[in-house]
Amino acid sequence: MIDLDKSVQNHFKVHKRASLLDVLIEFDQFLDDLNMYSYKNWFEGEVVDGPNLSRHWCEISLMYPYDQMPDPEGGKRLLARDCKVSYREDHYMEPRKVESPDDYEPGTKKPRIDKVPVWVVTIKCPKKYLMVYDRTEADQEELQQGYQQGLDDATRQSGTETDTNI
Repeated sequence: MIDLDKSVQNHFKVHKRASLLDVLIEFDQFLDDLNMYSYKNWFEGEVVDGPNLSRHWCEISLMYPYDQMPDPEGGKRLLARDCKVSYREDHYMEPRKVESPDDYEPGTKKPRIDKVPVWVVTIKCPKKYLMVYDRTEADQEELQQGYQQGLDDATRQSGTETDTNI
C-alpha cells in the first residue's frame, strides 16, 4: 500500500534540496531523450518515491492510475539502457468525496476511505545517464582557478589586471 504521508514527505524532501530537484529534471530529460513519452500513458506518472541515490544508481518510483498502465514496450527501451524496471499493482487510501450522508463513516463526520488501485513502476537508472554534479563544488573550482590566474573582483570590474599586494 502506498502511504500518502510518505509521498508528501518525499515531495517536500525533493523541493527542500535543489540537488534532488536537479536529479528529477535530469531523469525527466533522460526519459524524454529516449522518447518514452511517445509510449501510451508514460506521461501520466506521478513521483511517489525518490530519487533515491546510491553510488551508481538512481531509483525513482512512479504511480499510474490502474486503468492507465504504462506501455511495457517503453520499459523495454529502458532495459536497453541498462535500467532495471519493475511493475507492481498497488493501492492507496483516498478519502471519498462527500455528496450524501452515506459517504461518512458511521457515527462520525469523517468521510469514508476508499482503496484506489494503481500501478507503480520503479525505475533504477545508472547515474551515468543523469549528468548531475554538485554546482557549489564546480563553482568553488572555478573560483580557485580565477585566484590562481591572478583574477579578483577589481580585475573583473575594471577589465584590467592590477597588481595588488595584500
